[in-house]
Amino acid sequence: MSNFEEFLTEFEKYLEKKCWNFKKYQIDNYFLYDIEEFLVIQIERKEEFSKEHIICRELLNLKNEKDYNYSDIEIKPFCSKYIKEWVTFYPFKGEITKQLETIDKKQPDLKLLERYEKWEGYRIVIAGFQLEDNNEKGYALVRFPSIGGIVELREIAKHLLNAYIDFTIENPSVNTENEKVIKITNGFEFLINTTMAKILNERYIKKYTIDSLRKVKEIPDLKGFWTSVYLKDKKEIPYNLFNNLESGKTEDIGIIYDIYTDNMKSRIPKIEDFDKEYYYVSVVYADNLDSYDFYNYLSDDKSVKTGDKVLVNRAGDDVVALVTEAKYYLGSEVPFPVSRTKSIIKKIENDEELQKYGYKPEDFADYEFYDDEDEEEPEYYHYFYYIVTTLCDKQEIADRISKTLMEKKLVAGSQISKVRSDYWWGGKIETKDEFKLEFRTRSDKINEIVEIIKSIHDYQVPAISRTEIRCLTEEMEKWINESVE
Repeated sequence: MSNFEEFLTEFEKYLEKKCWNFKKYQIDNYFLYDIEEFLVIQIERKEEFSKEHIICRELLNLKNEKDYNYSDIEIKPFCSKYIKEWVTFYPFKGEITKQLETIDKKQPDLKLLERYEKWEGYRIVIAGFQLEDNNEKGYALVRFPSIGGIVELREIAKHLLNAYIDFTIENPSVNTENEKVIKITNGFEFLINTTMAKILNERYIKKYTIDSLRKVKEIPDLKGFWTSVYLKDKKEIPYNLFNNLESGKTEDIGIIYDIYTDNMKSRIPKIEDFDKEYYYVSVVYADNLDSYDFYNYLSDDKSVKTGDKVLVNRAGDDVVALVTEAKYYLGSEVPFPVSRTKSIIKKIENDEELQKYGYKPEDFADYEFYDDEDEEEPEYYHYFYYIVTTLCDKQEIADRISKTLMEKKLVAGSQISKVRSDYWWGGKIETKDEFKLEFRTRSDKINEIVEIIKSIHDYQVPAISRTEIRCLTEEMEKWINESVE
């Protein structure tokens, strides 16, 4: 049996094992597999460099997320076992190819082109943003890559203004208030409509320097939502989505909500303050010197330094505090928002003044100040410990993830349980039975664990999270350290 014949035999066994119905055709020197009428595979043999080369090509793969029964039709995992040896796999990219057109003519009863025309396309999840000024609403739509973990709107929003700035720099002759803006940055593809461009121009571009705007990560009144579209060629987001938004047709999108809570908005620094210098002092209160809690105050007196005693206001009362650090910060880098930071009342100049407030110098004599310049290299590294969690809907995927992480000694323990999940996806609430995986591990293993989960997982956006184990016994800490390498 030749390699080609062996591959065809194993391929058919694979389809039967998956309980997928298929029809097999031989056309010229290649074979065609019509699987569940959703997937059409062309397999051919070529002689290259005195070696038998097998090409496995998806001509059609018409699945999408709403076709749940067909969501696990995957040929790539099978072919991947042979890639290094003699098989090359070409996935379907949502486009009509010459091969597809040729086969449709030779085998018209399969109606391949007709199937393609009836197909809606791939469902692409889109993040959306809304910004309003003078009763005008501007919109931005963002397509992001299939990456592991949950992508939050706030994370995407951080790149919105910079994406627009980059586009205006690269296209100085384009009037963005008359033409659409498309810019890919940090893996996110931004499509910005003319009203959004107008608002960004008036609010930011015309008022501030580019250097200042580069530091802007949050637009306080930005709203967000999720939606989805079906695309056949996986190319650009259709611009007509804006027409629906502008005309108030929002039935296909999720709830439009504030990206930032009121508490978050109050912490967002003002652009005007970005390049100003502020003198912050970090203090510990004199009546609680054993505390590891430090509090930030502003100081107009630049002579205040580490070790000084100051009078500050705490919850309405004037109290004595010890300065543990004094440092200048730019407005864009302050440890606590300027608008919410109190100033010290005064510096306590001498021991007599200190005694008026009920304290003596010796009360502070044993306080140990932290000095990172004098710190010796620790004899050991202090790790943090986490429970890493993910979800999947297939037992075989769950088992493979667990086995891989255990065998690589990246986790100390693994638990798999069945759960029912309700979640928002594509603007709708979905319900699915899933397997919940939990792994106990150490902080230095997190990145590698996430990469392995993403490489095995078959979800478009795998839900991967971590929770710090705060109450850890010595025995459990020792067990984790001995179990992972």
